[in-house]
Amino acid sequence: MTPGIGRQHNIGPVATPSRNRDGAATRPSVVLLGSKPGAVAALSVLDRRGWEVAAVVAGPEPDWAGSTTLEQAAREQGPRVVRDQAELGAESVDFVISYMCRQLVRPATLALARRGAFNFHAGPLPEYGGWAFYNVAILEEAQEYGCTCHWMDEGFDTGPLHEVRRFPIDPGAETADSLERRAQQAMIGLFVDFCLRAESGEELDRVPQDPARMRYMTREEFQRLKAVPEGADAQTIDRHARAFWYPPYQCATIDVGGTAVEIVPEAAKSELATALHRDDLEDLLLAADAQLAHEASSA
Repeated sequence: MTPGIGRQHNIGPVATPSRNRDGAATRPSVVLLGSKPGAVAALSVLDRRGWEVAAVVAGPEPDWAGSTTLEQAAREQGPRVVRDQAELGAESVDFVISYMCRQLVRPATLALARRGAFNFHAGPLPEYGGWAFYNVAILEEAQEYGCTCHWMDEGFDTGPLHEVRRFPIDPGAETADSLERRAQQAMIGLFVDFCLRAESGEELDRVPQDPARMRYMTREEFQRLKAVPEGADAQTIDRHARAFWYPPYQCATIDVGGTAVEIVPEAAKSELATALHRDDLEDLLLAADAQLAHEASSA
């Protein structure tokens, strides 16, 4: 557990398991809000742990995602699926969990939670709230990164911390894409541990964020960061290129005669080459087999 965020700060309420009429402990109930593959993995964990998923709030996903969406996974598993929080109703649950949810969780939704409402954020708080957390870490040449589970309040990424997990990074090699992958891997591990802790009735830490270290970046500020500073040296240009390499979204840009030209980082070329040429040999062998079969049939 991260120093400064841990069990030694047991100042929050004790989370006790739900119990049925006979007094026997039951698995917790939950409303899950989320997006992206991480939320699908979180739903799978809840299902495998036997949690009662009362409802899933799943928004639209981009066509390029290419994997099972949260809505599809939820419909396969059986929980009620809604697109808008207003459709949830008033029935309470043990937990409300936001996992990469793109919307602010509304006060009425937070109020459904008997034991707590938690957000899983793919950046270490309090330093990296809001948008652009991967990007800023690379631009600022951070030596470590991480992910966070925090109690939700009515703001974005402002509630008390439950746990922050950090890991070392190489700011001279990471791209936004590679850093997101590492953070998502760490965060699903954090989520599993949270579930086990919640099931046990163990006290769930609640540590206020340090206001002096808190910062939140808006979407507009994020967009402005994509412009490479005029007169930047090669190292700065490469750092911006890596910081915004997350296809298919817009890359970092450089101004050429009044036109914003997107730039691709050198580090991404080998990844692209591997993806583009992965099936070259198989395709050639299939073409050869087809030609040999044609020649044999016409002999």
